[in-house]
Amino acid sequence: MPDFIMKGFRRVPGEPMFRFNILKHNVFAIRGEEARRVFYDRQGLGFTEGYLLLFGGAKDAKDADEELPTIDDQAQLLTFNNRLGPLLRIDRIAALIPLLMSDIERNMNRWGSSGAFDPFEDISTIIFQLTVRTATCREIADSIENCKRMEKIYWNIEKGTTPATVLLPWLPSSARNRQKEATAEMYTWLDDIVKTRQTENRREEDALQDLIDLGDSTADIMRFVLRVLFAGIITTALMGTWIFIFLDQEPQWKAKVEAEIKSLLDKYAPNSRSYLSVAERLSDVPAEAWEEDMPILEDCLRETIRLILSQCFIRRVMKGDVHLAGRKITIGSYLVHLVSEVHHNPDIYPEPTRFNPGRFSEGQDKSQYHAFVGWGRHPCLGRRFAQYEIKALCAMLLSQYDYEVVNSKGVRPSPYTIIPDRNDLYLARPKGERIYISYKKKPDVLS
Repeated sequence: MPDFIMKGFRRVPGEPMFRFNILKHNVFAIRGEEARRVFYDRQGLGFTEGYLLLFGGAKDAKDADEELPTIDDQAQLLTFNNRLGPLLRIDRIAALIPLLMSDIERNMNRWGSSGAFDPFEDISTIIFQLTVRTATCREIADSIENCKRMEKIYWNIEKGTTPATVLLPWLPSSARNRQKEATAEMYTWLDDIVKTRQTENRREEDALQDLIDLGDSTADIMRFVLRVLFAGIITTALMGTWIFIFLDQEPQWKAKVEAEIKSLLDKYAPNSRSYLSVAERLSDVPAEAWEEDMPILEDCLRETIRLILSQCFIRRVMKGDVHLAGRKITIGSYLVHLVSEVHHNPDIYPEPTRFNPGRFSEGQDKSQYHAFVGWGRHPCLGRRFAQYEIKALCAMLLSQYDYEVVNSKGVRPSPYTIIPDRNDLYLARPKGERIYISYKKKPDVLS
């Protein structure tokens, strides 16, 4: 969809919107400061109803007059947040840090002292395990193999909804069959774990135990797990992969981040203490410090989001008509905002394709209304944990390894050839040849 939206705007230069149809529904792609103000701030725009368009569940609005019946976003969000919120409290994350660091280190230890890996696979796998650790159960999270099995199940469910299944829901497809099989496999797996704990009268300190204690059924637990994985995997893995690519392209920023990590360790985990591993040393850094003492890495992460995030946010007009730039958008219509419309705007961000984290200290992201929408209008509860995951991953890798980005021949490619495929919403792999991270373990990594 990103390419389609950008091509549409190129056909109407200077216009704040253009219209197209999906399954007989009117859809308006919007851009510009006034349009963002309407899109993100106006009451009566439905979030859940907007995304039903992608899954073929949107209802016809031809008989609507002043208001459409809405799905209760707030009630659904409240139920979800009541379960997720306690899992992401700062004290809960602090207690998990040693396990999370150990998960990262165990995955990296499989690399050996030197070699090359596909960041779009390995980084995603690590992020997946960290999310499983936080939001599911120890029976899965403690095993890299079990996490990989769960990852395969998840992607079969996630990719089971395709344009063909939306347009032709009655037509059998291999993607939909895999989705059904994966859904059944995940349900059976989680149900077996729940029943085993009950049979053994065993409790664990993890998210699954919290959900069991709340009286949730296996179906409720599965819905929660899938929602957390959907919210926590795709964007976080995308950012966690591309930040290493961008840091390699801008050595001065990589050096700044490495210095910041060293300063963090010297302050909270000095060498005067004896550590058996980097994971153990990083575990001594308090949870609050990851948020408060890493402003450079924070800006690098924001810049990665600005450059890579290319998704479309969707809303449906549920109450009253919307008036924008002298035009009326009737009730039942859809509004689509392409994030890169603002994030790649040269009037807001000079040299918009360049990785320059310093632009945030210059206030470029505040030069227009909603000039940075990387976290969405209302950042979710998981934002803190997503940032922690990426920061921890950066700290673990940069403190142990020297690395560079190479192509399949082991040659360092020109940064100008590493162009993300913005229509690949899952990975945004560079167009053309595959790239890898070539690494070599540093001597005296605990020094």
